Amino acid sequence: MTEFDDLDSHVVREAASKSLVEHIFFQADKQISHEQGQALARIVIVSLISLFAMLHAAFDPHDGLSTAELTLGPAYALFSIVHYRWISTTPFAPHWRRYMVIVLDLAFTGYVTYAFGLGGLGFYPVFLWIVIGNGLRFGPRYLRLATLVGITSFGIATLLNGVLVAHPGVAIGLMLGLVLMPRLFLAMINRLADANQLLAHKKEEAEYQASHDVLTGLPNRAMLEDILHRAIAQAEREGTHLAVVFIDVDGFKSINDNFGHAAGDLLLKQVAHCLSGSIRGSDTVARLGGDEFIVLLESCGDAATVAAIVGQLFACVGRYYRIGHQETYVTWSCGVAVFPGDGRSASTLIKNADTAMYQAKAAGPNQYRLYDRAMSAEVAKQLELRESLRRGIDHAQFEVHYQPQVPLVDGRLRDVEALVRWRHPERGLLYPGEFIGTAEQTGLIVPIGYQVLEQALADARRWRDRGLGEIRVHVNISPHQLADAGFPDQLGALCGKYDWSPARLGLEITESMLIADMDSVGHVLARLRSQGFIISLDDFGTGFSSLAYLKSLPIDRLKIDRSFVRDIPEDAYDCTLVEATLMIGKQLGLGLIAEGVENNVQMDWLRERGCDQMQGFLFAPGLPVDELERVIGSPNDWPHA
Repeated sequence: MTEFDDLDSHVVREAASKSLVEHIFFQADKQISHEQGQALARIVIVSLISLFAMLHAAFDPHDGLSTAELTLGPAYALFSIVHYRWISTTPFAPHWRRYMVIVLDLAFTGYVTYAFGLGGLGFYPVFLWIVIGNGLRFGPRYLRLATLVGITSFGIATLLNGVLVAHPGVAIGLMLGLVLMPRLFLAMINRLADANQLLAHKKEEAEYQASHDVLTGLPNRAMLEDILHRAIAQAEREGTHLAVVFIDVDGFKSINDNFGHAAGDLLLKQVAHCLSGSIRGSDTVARLGGDEFIVLLESCGDAATVAAIVGQLFACVGRYYRIGHQETYVTWSCGVAVFPGDGRSASTLIKNADTAMYQAKAAGPNQYRLYDRAMSAEVAKQLELRESLRRGIDHAQFEVHYQPQVPLVDGRLRDVEALVRWRHPERGLLYPGEFIGTAEQTGLIVPIGYQVLEQALADARRWRDRGLGEIRVHVNISPHQLADAGFPDQLGALCGKYDWSPARLGLEITESMLIADMDSVGHVLARLRSQGFIISLDDFGTGFSSLAYLKSLPIDRLKIDRSFVRDIPEDAYDCTLVEATLMIGKQLGLGLIAEGVENNVQMDWLRERGCDQMQGFLFAPGLPVDELERVIGSPNDWPHA
């Protein structure tokens, strides 16, 4: 254990007032040095001893105290006052001055003890004050000196006045006390010092945790706002710009769901490390929580500077990160607000950067947007739409329309695609393009998708019960649903509820949802396929790795995207792509269906090249359930079918 040179400095006590003991033994006031404190205590104690001696002589004149002995106390008190003035004018003195005063104090106290005989033992606390007080104020070496001189002085005094001979047990016990009690105090002080260091460490740790994110070590929201307030004040004084960059990692929930929270935490730490290494020394990276980060760019000269730094930040994404034994492709969405044009307060800048980030997210992965005022109105509209969506879910305002998928071989209707519609209480019937994007962003697509699945199965069961046959219903599945490892079990339970074979339920997925996390999606699709569900790859050809998907994923059908069908046969490029898709599908034994067929020319061209199923306005739009039931229950005259 370390012995501190200045023990008193290691005892922390914050209080409005100090006790008498603290004035006697410790540095009671930071404005008074240790030597001054000891000198003041000496003046008080010597004055009290002198007063006691005078009163004793007055009430008991036959006790034997001489005039010289009576004047010794006031004389030493006068010396103490002179000594106090001396150390006040020359505070930085050599050690011998302290040694001298310790010896004089103990010699004076020893003489007083000798002079009063057995009653002199009452001055024993003064010995303790000198020994312990000097040790606490000045350190262990002074404690050792005071202990040695104190025992010597006390022993000589009690020997000369006969107390040591007459009462050896008492005298020896008191001398042992002079040895042990200072050591006890020293041990207590050292223990207090250790506890104090631990408390100081805990305090620093608590202050750090209050201002930093525990996972990444980055500043948290509270510290960021404090830094941002100071940065804004400086920018106002200097007439410069600063930028707040709001970053949200795309698809982070699916990473947590598929790889576990430990993997998600590891990814956040890697992203945080990359961000910290991509900024200037004057900039700040903070984590708000979850998968949200903010980068504060100070002293931005112009928009080009902001754009250049944001471009450097994007080196952290659009690439694979290794988390454990897995690799995942990471993208983010980024919004930028610039002071002073986009806000003059910390809260406004953060809010507007957040708004711009959501605009970037709506544009697709790995995008960034600068804030503009028109966004605020759009954000208010989006917030209202989110609340309306929640109410729509609670009040079952979503309904399912069905578009026939017509086989050109015999025209007999066997498949329909389920299309969600929102019966809004104020705006009427809304199509998916007006709300699906917001539903995907908020995760509300999951309960909406579940309602669509249940309604589609209920309708299909009713058609079968009415003798209209078993129509296979194809339902669009959201990435959020596929990201849930429990989705296959939920779907199986739903089919069991309506006594519906999984082979009569088709699930349509898009290429875009496969790009984010092909491994985990492939695992879920394999489970669905093993249960008997029909998997269709929707909008085929619009993604980046379509052929790779056909090789590695359990796909049953290809749906040729309407964007390729729209301009055939006039557009040679589209014709080539569609012909290649049809050929690949046939070679792989996949079902083929063309979307967006709107005229006979398109239908004839596709039929001649072996496309065996089509859907589009040429045959029928999305129909409410009652209209579809009439179509199913009556002979159909599909064009040229």
